[in-house]
Amino acid sequence: MEKTVFLDGFIEEESRSWTGRHIARKLVLVLLRDNGIKPASKLGDKIVSVEDARPTYARGWAKKYRLALGHGDYVIQVSFVRNLWGRVKGVIEVYNHKGEMVYRALYKDRELRRSRGNLLYAWIVRLVTQKLCIPVSKTMLGDEGK
Repeated sequence: MEKTVFLDGFIEEESRSWTGRHIARKLVLVLLRDNGIKPASKLGDKIVSVEDARPTYARGWAKKYRLALGHGDYVIQVSFVRNLWGRVKGVIEVYNHKGEMVYRALYKDRELRRSRGNLLYAWIVRLVTQKLCIPVSKTMLGDEGK
């Protein structure tokens, strides 16, 4: 029998500053052991609760998810901010079914690099960048030579 663990604190957001010069976007993705990557908003049976949260900037919305995950499932929190010059910076964090952050990658100037975590989980970050069509010119995730 599979044990279910409840995880909360994952935020999905789309907001912009009052002037419209800065934009923040956060996504919550779930990598299911048997079903691939899905957005958290599309997982009806895995969502325990959804509540409104305060967005980063003045205009927009934010939701906070509480998810029920089984063994072998991963939650990916993707956060991006675009500034007034159009430069995009972001973070991709991978959490296991226990809620522990197992990998973190930083995105800046179309480069994706490892910040912390075990190299075994770099494939999840690569899968997310392909699924979301994020333009990456250089990767330094730690698994390039393998």
